[in-house]
Amino acid sequence: MILLSILFLILGFIGIFFSAKIVVIGLENIADRLHISHLMVGLTFLSIGTSLPEITVSIMGGFDKLIGIDPTIDGIVIGNMVGSFLTQITLIMGILAVTHPIFVSKWELRREGPMLFISLLIFLFSSLDGLITQFEALLMIITYIVYLSLVIWSERRLIKIKLESSYLEKERLDTVSFEPIESPHKTSSKFKDIGIFLIGLFMLICAAEITLLSSHDLSKELNIPENVVGILIVGFGTSLPELVADLTAIRRGSFGIAVGDILGSNICDILLATGSGAIIVGFNVPRIILVFDIPVLFLA
Repeated sequence: MILLSILFLILGFIGIFFSAKIVVIGLENIADRLHISHLMVGLTFLSIGTSLPEITVSIMGGFDKLIGIDPTIDGIVIGNMVGSFLTQITLIMGILAVTHPIFVSKWELRREGPMLFISLLIFLFSSLDGLITQFEALLMIITYIVYLSLVIWSERRLIKIKLESSYLEKERLDTVSFEPIESPHKTSSKFKDIGIFLIGLFMLICAAEITLLSSHDLSKELNIPENVVGILIVGFGTSLPELVADLTAIRRGSFGIAVGDILGSNICDILLATGSGAIIVGFNVPRIILVFDIPVLFLA
């Protein structure tokens, strides 16, 4: 029985990994058809794309608790957020640093650094009473939307400054401008693009549900708390898209993208992913996470 739970858990991770990529591809194609700029796509669809596993697990966990499939699913969901954060900021960042020296721009640190700290503070204060309410979840989502809007505004401002200072030629900015872009998918059907997105989304939902249920079964069979399974196992599994995406970026010499993805993904996990599930039904925060794991997040 334990081996069966582990098998389904692995299948869930594999499903999450590939279905998240399919969803992002579908979103990119649809965005190109709507002539949305590459920069807007990168800052919204792609930055949120690597956090889709955490977001989906949180939402499905909220529904599972709401309809009574697993009233104690909170531990896995919250543990997943904490585990994913720690995996990215320590393990993945460490792997990237070992494979190649990482150069971080002051611009990104000044923007994402404080916001990461603020998101942790919001998560901490929302968890102090042991419950993240639906109202607190709404505040998390609104905070993330405001942050994303500020990121888009700051990127536009940075491009304008570089243009005025003649640091970059116009041709080099075409790929990140906010001007409408021509779609490379003119020959493909728009229904095909929408179909790819919907199929990927359905697969992602199914994979997230398999991951949640198998994690719950594994915690019961091994007689260990669900939050421990969430932190050590589920959190690692849902971080795999970030690891692959960041290693790819490092190999291509895009160090800023790799570091920016880790920082941005953690902000997204804490605010948007947690909020998306908790707004369905409030999440209980295990006391051990409050007194031990959250302080570790600040130290990381």
